[in-house]
Amino acid sequence: MSLKDFKKARADAITKYKHGVVEADANILIHKIILDSPQLTRLFSGFSYDRIHQSFGPESSGKSTVYTYIAGQLQDKMPKEIERMAKYFEDVKHDKDKAKKFREDYEDKQVVAYLDYEGTFDPNFAQRLGLKIDDDHFVLIQADTLEEGFAMLEPMVKSGSLCCVIFDSDAAACSNLDLESDFGSTGFNGAKDAAALAMVYKKYNVLARNYLTPMLVVSQERDNMNIMAKLPSTTGGKAIRFYASTRNRITKLDTAKNKDGKDAGIKLRVRNYKNKTGTPWRDAELTLWFDSGIDSNLEYIDFIIEFELIEVKGGGNFAWEEKGMKCRGRDNLVNWLLAHPTEYDELKAKVNALLLDGNKLDLNNYNPEEDDIKEVAKNTNKSIEEIAEEALKAAQAETNYSEEEETKAAEKVLAEDKLESEDTANTAAADDVPVIPL
Repeated sequence: MSLKDFKKARADAITKYKHGVVEADANILIHKIILDSPQLTRLFSGFSYDRIHQSFGPESSGKSTVYTYIAGQLQDKMPKEIERMAKYFEDVKHDKDKAKKFREDYEDKQVVAYLDYEGTFDPNFAQRLGLKIDDDHFVLIQADTLEEGFAMLEPMVKSGSLCCVIFDSDAAACSNLDLESDFGSTGFNGAKDAAALAMVYKKYNVLARNYLTPMLVVSQERDNMNIMAKLPSTTGGKAIRFYASTRNRITKLDTAKNKDGKDAGIKLRVRNYKNKTGTPWRDAELTLWFDSGIDSNLEYIDFIIEFELIEVKGGGNFAWEEKGMKCRGRDNLVNWLLAHPTEYDELKAKVNALLLDGNKLDLNNYNPEEDDIKEVAKNTNKSIEEIAEEALKAAQAETNYSEEEETKAAEKVLAEDKLESEDTANTAAADDVPVIPL
C-alpha cells in the first residue's frame, strides 16, 4: 500500500458518491456571503449558507424579523455567489465540466421556504424587509405536523432551487403524536417531541451541506424550572444546541423614533453565544424600521469612522482629502457618501474586508465582492494581494485572543445577561407588576 493507492481510492470514492468526499480547500469549504448589514456580517464573520443557525430570545424581540431580512439578502446574493463558485471550478480547479454542472444544479437558487408553524407570517412586512414573495422566489408551508412539513420540504431542498429555509418555530411545531393525542390526556410527549426534532436536525444538517441551503431556526425561550436561578432555556430539546453552527440571543433594547418623535421601529441587540465559522461572543446592535427594514447606511458610517478610513477631526468634522470631502456632522457625511456612490462603494468594500475573520479565508480568492475589491485596487494603485494582506493582518490582530481572554469574555457576557434580568425584575417589583424573569 502507498500514497498512490490512497489517491486512487479517493478518486474512486469521489466518482462513486455524489457527496461525502471533498478535496481539502479552505477557500471552497467555507461558504459565506457578505450581508448588506455590516453589523450582522461582523456578528457571523460572514454568513455561512451551508449550515443550521438558531436564534432565541423573549417574545416579540425580533427573532423572525432578523431571519426574514437575512432570507431576503440570500435571495439577492446567491445567484452571484453561485457564479463565483462556478468560476472557481473553471479558473482554479480547471474543471469546466464540474463548473457547468454546478451552474445547472443551482441556476435558480433564489427561493425561500418558510415553515410557518406559528401562523404569524406577514407578507407585507416581509416585503418591506426585502423578501420577495412571488411564486418564483417564495413558498409558504403551513403544515399540520412537524413530520409533514419536512416531508414536503425535503424534495424542494434536493431540487437545488432553495436558497434558505426558515423554521418558525420549533416550539410551535406539532408532532404526529401530539396531533393524535386527546385534549386533557395525562400523557407527556415532551421527550418524544425532542427526539423528533433531533431527527429533523440530524437529517437536515446533511441536506444543508450537500445542497448549500441553510436553515434558520427560531426558538422560543422558557424559564428552566429545575434550578433555583430560573435561567432561560430554549425549547425543542438540546439537539439544536449541537447541530446549530451559530446560536444568537435577540433582545429588544428600545423603540426607535422618527424625526416627528413617533415610534417607527425598534432597536435590537443580537448576542452571539456560539459560532463555529468565526469568532464567538460578539454583539450587534441594529435599528430596524417598520417601513424600510434595517438601516445599513448608518452601520457603515459607524464602521468607517471606527476603522478610521476617513479623517476624523474634532467637533464632529470629517475629511477625506484625496476625494476633496469635508463634512460636519454624521448627517452631512451620510448625504455626501450617498451622493458619491463610487467613493461610498470603495469604503464599503474596505469595511467588509476588515469585518471578516482573516484566519478563516483568503480574501484574494474568496471575497464574494471581488469586483468591489478590484475597484478599490484600481483607485488606490494597490494590487488585490496588497489589499487582501492588509485586511487579513487587521482582522488577525483583532481576533488573536488567548484562551484565557476568550474565557473572560464569555464570563463577562453571562454576567451582563444576569444583571439585565435582575434589573428587569427589580423594575417590575417597584411598579408592583408581576414579571417572569428572563
